[in-house]
Amino acid sequence: MDDKRIYADAHIHISLDGENTKKLRAELKEKKYDSIKEILQRYKDKNIFMLRDGGDNLGASLAAREIAITLGITYKSPGWGICKKGGYGSFIGKPVGDISDFKESFKELLKVRPDHLKIVLTGLVDFESYGRVGGIFFTFDELYYMIQSAKDKNLPVMVHANSSAAVKMAVAAGADTVEHGYFIDEEELHMMAERGTVWVPTLSPLGNLIKNGAGRYMNQIPTIKKIYEEQCEKIKRAADIGVKIAVGSDAGSYGVPHVCGFFDEVMHLCDAAGTVLELSHLGNKRIMPTINSEEDRSHS
Repeated sequence: MDDKRIYADAHIHISLDGENTKKLRAELKEKKYDSIKEILQRYKDKNIFMLRDGGDNLGASLAAREIAITLGITYKSPGWGICKKGGYGSFIGKPVGDISDFKESFKELLKVRPDHLKIVLTGLVDFESYGRVGGIFFTFDELYYMIQSAKDKNLPVMVHANSSAAVKMAVAAGADTVEHGYFIDEEELHMMAERGTVWVPTLSPLGNLIKNGAGRYMNQIPTIKKIYEEQCEKIKRAADIGVKIAVGSDAGSYGVPHVCGFFDEVMHLCDAAGTVLELSHLGNKRIMPTINSEEDRSHS
């Protein structure tokens, strides 16, 4: 390879493809994994050798982990995510109603040897109404119990969280990474900096709609731009105070194709933070590029 750098995408969904997810998921339901192998090969061809999946309810990320071994790719899978019955995220994982349900699901999850636990704490950002994310699905006590259960098994925890209140909950409960984190405030940024929580702000789902054309979201572009620009401002602030920010493209989501989604995310992050990407640690392994603090950048 001419380019000796090795890249990592800290948030992908191998069970989605960014354009024709319905077709891909129909294949995956039948345990047909040729598409997964093709996607992983394309990641490898672009020197993206480390991937962290956000989970699915089809076993796709578990299959991808096995295929990745044959390609020399490090692939981290949660097996399936934990979401709330009646809330968002059933395609990401398995819904639970209460802690009793979680205990049973977690017992089954451990059998597939997850690399981390994924918890869906909130819904998606609403493009129709600025600031709305669909509520918080778990109480603090429920979230804390789930996170500590994972830590007892030495599993890091990624939490899908949007809104100031949800991010604050996730950080206070011990999340290792906060995924998305839209509408985050100054207090949560300082909490993350102090506790070493990694933020994966996933700019590409919104940034690509603005850059490439909004498609089915054309009428929502003014709101999308407002949300995106605010997220960029918070990323710049986070970088300035020393929050670890990881490159996670949310590849597979609408408008974010696998592989090129990573490079889109790097572009969006660099534009937001006004700096270059460096490598940082998550756990004890170098697995993701991150935006570092002003102090770190002065030595780069």
